Amino acid sequence: MTSNAAAVPSVRWYWWVVIGAAGLLAAVAVALSVATLAAYQNVPRALVGNYLTALEHGKAGDAMHLAGIKANSGDVLLTDAAYAKATNRISSFSLARPVIHGNSATIDATIRQGDHSRHQTFAIERAGGLPGLPLWKFGAVETDLVDVLVTGPVGLTFTVAGQHPSSMLIGSATTLRAFPGTYPVKFQSPNAAYVVWNADATSIPAGNKVVPTNFVAQLSSAGTDQARQAVDAWLDACLASTEAEPADCPFLVQSDDAVTLSDLHWQLVHRPDIGVDPAWTIGGWAVESSADGSVTATAKLTRTSDGATGTGSSDEIVFQIRGIISFDDTGAIFTPYFGGAQG
Repeated sequence: MTSNAAAVPSVRWYWWVVIGAAGLLAAVAVALSVATLAAYQNVPRALVGNYLTALEHGKAGDAMHLAGIKANSGDVLLTDAAYAKATNRISSFSLARPVIHGNSATIDATIRQGDHSRHQTFAIERAGGLPGLPLWKFGAVETDLVDVLVTGPVGLTFTVAGQHPSSMLIGSATTLRAFPGTYPVKFQSPNAAYVVWNADATSIPAGNKVVPTNFVAQLSSAGTDQARQAVDAWLDACLASTEAEPADCPFLVQSDDAVTLSDLHWQLVHRPDIGVDPAWTIGGWAVESSADGSVTATAKLTRTSDGATGTGSSDEIVFQIRGIISFDDTGAIFTPYFGGAQG
């Protein structure tokens, strides 16, 4: 009787241990489940955060490695050296909770660049792992674009953030992949008569309409002087002509069939005021007279019926000048748009 009574507390103690252990295991399981769920949700968010943090610190190469971005030969801006020259880069960011759909997730990021904010959505995909503990990787990450359009004469060259694009077609847009920021664009001109002013091009977020940053060749003060001199030289050549209808000139005289003209001379009454547009247009720089010019002509007149001769002069002939200025190795060249005139 004594031995049986002593065994009861021992049995009770055993079952209390079993119950306690089971409770502890259940608590651990719940904790692991919570931790696993948290990790399941936070890993995609951490991936995006690491990518944006790398860009925030100017580490383009690290960001590319994290996101699986591969550069090709034309991606001259996807380097640490180029990104170091960019301003208005990412200054801070915040991330929304990931939205998980099976083996994929999306995360919305609010990205701040100075005084401006933008939104970008990142896609994250399953990349293996264990049940309940998946590995994640970036889906396709679209970079920003820098789009530069230069209009001017052939021979202009430029750099973006110190880098020479592999293709620099003047008159056609040059589009470069880039990370968020504003990039300096600097130009080199083959002729001191015209320049393109250095300025900046700001990256365009992925998915937005691509509108190029335009850069237009401008006449320098020396170029404007050369342009005016070219117009004056052209007009002086017209005035020196002894033709009644000098080719490509803004004035002419006509006679009837009964009289022929010879020994003709042009006299300038008023030289027109010339305006030269400093900005490049199609084919060159536009020239237009802001005030009319005028000339008169004197000539020997010969009557065809009997050969009688005399001298005559025209009324004052008013004319305008329109045309285009271009440059070659010898200097400015004026090409008139209109050779017709009043006579």
